[in-house]
Amino acid sequence: MNIFEDITLIYVAFKSDDIIKKNINIIKLFNTVIVDNSDSTDLKYFLKDFDKINLINSHNLGFGYSNNLGVHNAKTPYIFILSPDIFFSIESLKILYKEFLSYDNAGVAGPSLYDENNKRRTNSSLSFLKQKIYRNNFQRNIYKNLNKNLAEGNISCDYIIGCAMLFKKSFFIEIGGFDESFFIYYEDNDICDRIWQSNKMVLEIPSSKMIHLQGKSIKTNFRTNTFLSISHRVSEYIYLNKNVTKFKLFSIIFINFFDFFQRFLFNLFLLNFKRSYKNFLRIISILLYITKTYKFIKL
Repeated sequence: MNIFEDITLIYVAFKSDDIIKKNINIIKLFNTVIVDNSDSTDLKYFLKDFDKINLINSHNLGFGYSNNLGVHNAKTPYIFILSPDIFFSIESLKILYKEFLSYDNAGVAGPSLYDENNKRRTNSSLSFLKQKIYRNNFQRNIYKNLNKNLAEGNISCDYIIGCAMLFKKSFFIEIGGFDESFFIYYEDNDICDRIWQSNKMVLEIPSSKMIHLQGKSIKTNFRTNTFLSISHRVSEYIYLNKNVTKFKLFSIIFINFFDFFQRFLFNLFLLNFKRSYKNFLRIISILLYITKTYKFIKL
């Protein structure tokens, strides 16, 4: 078992130069594929002398597409898909790999995630659809408390967050990789659904601890935040379309549209422009999804 020979790191970068440079002392030790969607000349120049790093410049066609591209360029039997804002030690990856191999029916495994203050964040979770069931506060509080007090043993769960996922490459390809109809968000929910449907397990390995600087992968601005907000909602509807009836989806969209519209007007009346704009974007997301024009909106 040799993680340096067996595993390829897969990164999707978009204006992630600074954080990749901070992580380079670990990255350079592994066979690594970085798919750069921003075509950064600075990153290209910085990485040119690292022989084990394969930098691929790509049009920004989304998180799923770019990871699939990276995986197809990997030459090792296992792949570790991770966001640039994940910081890990060699020991933590060794533990994750060892525990993953100990299961005959493991489809994917992820570490426990911590923030920069060493506070544990939830990685394993209920599926998006099950979370929708827990609508009242009592049920939500039970679920939150369960996640706050996770046991130290390995956890079989509905899904893990897509920022750190260890796969066997052949299995990842066998189940179709990430669904490229999701530009960003919900592709992790979707692939974990398909892993369970193929009678494999989704695992969180708490003894493998990694830092996740959530949201630090890219430099954001008003335009980027607007795009991400719209993409999140559009991806939610794409995911629902794959998992609920057409009537149920139509009902959700119909109710959401009028709910967001009245919130938009109400907050506009109160001169709360921040909340009004937030609901305006939610309305735009519905219109983009219904007309399928979201495919033409690019970051």
